[in-house]
Amino acid sequence: MKTELEELNNYTGPSMTPTFKAGDGLVVVPYKDKKIRPGDVIIFKPKDKPRNVVHRVIKVGRDGVSTRGDNNNKVDPWLLTPDDITGRVVSVKRKNRVFHVSGGLRGRVYGLLILRYNMLIRKVSGVLHSTYHFVSNTGIFRKILPLSNTQIISFKRQNGAELQLLMGRRIIARRLPGSEQWQIKRPFRLFIDEKKLPQR
Repeated sequence: MKTELEELNNYTGPSMTPTFKAGDGLVVVPYKDKKIRPGDVIIFKPKDKPRNVVHRVIKVGRDGVSTRGDNNNKVDPWLLTPDDITGRVVSVKRKNRVFHVSGGLRGRVYGLLILRYNMLIRKVSGVLHSTYHFVSNTGIFRKILPLSNTQIISFKRQNGAELQLLMGRRIIARRLPGSEQWQIKRPFRLFIDEKKLPQR
C-alpha cells in the first residue's frame, strides 16, 4: 500500500454519481494499519484495468475486498488485496467547497440509500422516456403549439457540415457531420418533426 497522502483531481465517470461529479478532487488517505471497512470509499487499481478506480467497499472477506460503484447495480467482478488499494477517500473538493466522505457504517447506509434512489430514478426515467417518445411520435404538440422563430444554420467542420436548429439564440437541435439523425434537446422533440428537417 502507498503511504503518502494523495489528492486526485478531475474525477471522471458515472459509477459514483451522485456521490462524486466529474471534476471533483478526491483526498485519499492510506490505510496503513487501519482496517478496511464495508462502506469505505476506496481508490484502487484492479489488475485488469489500466487506470485507478474509485468505488465503495461492499464486503471484506478472507478471499479479498469486494466493491461496487454507488451508481452501479452489480458488485464489481474483481476481488482486491490490500496491495491493490491506494487508500480511503476522506473528502471531496468541489469548486470552492469541501465535503466529508463517510465510511464504515455511515458509508454503508449512504451507499444503500443511493443504490435504492438510483434504481427508482432509472425506473421512473424509463417510464417517462417511453411516454415522452410516444407523445412525440403522435405529433399532437406540433399541431397545437408549432415552434416559431427558428432557423437552421450550417458550419463547415473538418469532416463535413454540422447543422444546427436555433430558436432565437438557443440551440435546440443539431446534426453532426456523418450522423444520420438529429440530436434534439428535450422537450423540443415534442414540437419538431425531424422528417421535415434537412437531412444533409
